[in-house]
Amino acid sequence: MARRLVNAYGTIVHEDLNILALSRSYVAKGIHDAGWAQFLQILAYKAEEAGRRVVGVDPKHTSQDCPVCGHREKRPLWVRVYTCPQCSTLLHRDVAAAQNILARAWTGPSGVAIPCPRSPGL
Repeated sequence: MARRLVNAYGTIVHEDLNILALSRSYVAKGIHDAGWAQFLQILAYKAEEAGRRVVGVDPKHTSQDCPVCGHREKRPLWVRVYTCPQCSTLLHRDVAAAQNILARAWTGPSGVAIPCPRSPGL
């Protein structure tokens, strides 16, 4: 799977989750079953080998921020549809989070946008 992702995309972006803390929480079984930390290590290795980029972004509020206007609204995890009360954007919660994660990858630490490299699938 890691090799397929690296071959298909020039840049792979993911939330830089605290795997150790998650492994001690109520989602521990899922984290260990998925082997998430090991997968990310393999992915980073394969990407470096192929001259590709893997970018981890801060996971804070990725599913609470509107990807269109930036409005933040806390919601319980069982709410799967994101409807922004400010701009009326309607998206699946995971799609909204994915758009926020990708946008953070193209923004440098100073908040200045970094040019987006063109690669298949992005």
